[in-house]
Amino acid sequence: MNDEFSPLRQNSPSQDELTVKMLHEVSRNDHSAASFSMWDTLVLLPFSRHEDIFLFMEEDFSLFNTGDKTFTELRTAAQKAAEKKYSLKDNVTLEKIYDIFMKMSGLPPAAREKLMTRECDLVEHFAFPRKMGKLLFDKAKDCRHKVIIVSDSYYPRDVVVKILCSCGYGSYDAIVIPAEQNIPDSAGSAFLDAVIKKSGTSAGNILHIGGNFSKDVEAPIVKGMRSLMLQPVFALMLKSGRLRGFVEEEHLYDIDKDNFMALRCAFALYAAYGFDVPQTKMPKSDFCGDDHMIGFMVLGPLGFIKDFEPANEEQKALIEGMKNNKKIMEGKRDFEEMLYFHFGDFLGKYGGEGCQLPLEFLEKHSYIGDRNKIIPYLSDNVKKKWSKAVSEPKLAPVHTETVKKNALQKLADKLFPEGTRVREMSEAALHRKKRK
Repeated sequence: MNDEFSPLRQNSPSQDELTVKMLHEVSRNDHSAASFSMWDTLVLLPFSRHEDIFLFMEEDFSLFNTGDKTFTELRTAAQKAAEKKYSLKDNVTLEKIYDIFMKMSGLPPAAREKLMTRECDLVEHFAFPRKMGKLLFDKAKDCRHKVIIVSDSYYPRDVVVKILCSCGYGSYDAIVIPAEQNIPDSAGSAFLDAVIKKSGTSAGNILHIGGNFSKDVEAPIVKGMRSLMLQPVFALMLKSGRLRGFVEEEHLYDIDKDNFMALRCAFALYAAYGFDVPQTKMPKSDFCGDDHMIGFMVLGPLGFIKDFEPANEEQKALIEGMKNNKKIMEGKRDFEEMLYFHFGDFLGKYGGEGCQLPLEFLEKHSYIGDRNKIIPYLSDNVKKKWSKAVSEPKLAPVHTETVKKNALQKLADKLFPEGTRVREMSEAALHRKKRK
C-alpha cells in the first residue's frame, strides 16, 4: 500500500531536531554501506498485534471449515507450535506454520495453499512505509551508499520483495533473509555476518539501523559496525502516557476479543501517527502536549460507536470544548482520514467496544498539560468541577499476547455466560468494588 495519507499535524520541534540529527548520521562519509531492519524500521502494519490481520481471513476459512475453532485460534496456535519446534535450531517459516495448521484444522492441501496465499496478499496490502525509515533510506541512497535490508520475519522472499517495492524501497542493493542463509532464529545477531558479506566492504564501513537495542545496536557495535536506533512506534506510544495501561486495566481479559478490534487498531494508527519520528513522554501530559494527538485518540475512536451519547454533562461539555479547539479537530480529521486510508469501512463491522475509554480517561484522569488544551473553551463551572474530579488511574501492564484465564475464571464464564443478565450484574458489582 502506497503512503498517500497526509496528516494536518506537523512534527514537534524536538522531532524535527531529531530528524536532522539522524539524517546527518546517515550522510556521514565514514561509511559506505547502510543496513536496515525491515519491520518496524522501514515497514509498519496498522495493527496493535499481528494476529489482528487473521480476522480478515475468517470468512475465507469458513468456506473450508466446519469445526468450532476460528481461523485466528488455529493460526495463532500453529505459529506457537512452529516456534517451539523450530526456533532453537532452525527457522520458522510460513510454510512450516501452515503445515502445522493443516494438521490442526484437518484441511486439505488445496485449502492450505489458498489460505496461505490470502495471508500473504493481506500483509502486502496492509504494509505501509514508516516515513522516518523512508527518509533515512532515501538519504542513504542519495549518498550513494550500498543499502542492505534485513527481513527476519517468516514471510517468503517474494512477499518481502513485493512489500518493499510497494512501500518505495525498490532501489535496495541486497536483501538478507536469515532462513535463506541457514541462520536459526535463536542465533540472534548472526545475520550481521551475512550483511557484511552482502555489503562487499568491511564492518567498519557499515551503518546498521533498527529498533531492537540488543540486535540492532549492541550486536553491530560488537561486530565493529556503527549503529543507529530507530525505536518501534508502538513501544514509543506505550511509554508516552498512561492511556493504554488504563484501557488494559479496564479490559484485561477481553481486550483481545473481536469486538475490541476497532480500539486496538486505533492504538496502532495512533502509534504511527504520533511516533513515526520518536518522541518521549512529556511531563504532565499523556498526549505529548499535542492538541492534534488529543483529537486523534480521544475524539477519533468515538466515531466507531453508533449513535454515541456522552455519559454525563461533563463529558458533553468536554466534547463541545474540544470541538472549539481547531488543532484538536484537525487531529480528529487526521484519525478519520488515516483510518479510511488503511481500512475503508471494514472495521465498522466490529462495533466500537471500548472506544469511549480515551474520553473517560481524559475526563477522570488527565494531566494538567492536556486539560489546559481544553480549559479555555469551558465554562467556569465546568472548569471547577473538572479540576476537582481528576484522579490517578489504576494501570495494568500492557501485554502483547492474550492474557490467559485461570481455572476459576473459566468456570465463571461457564456459570455466567457473557451477555446474560447475571453476568452483567456480577461484573457491575466487581467494577464498583474495584473503584472503591
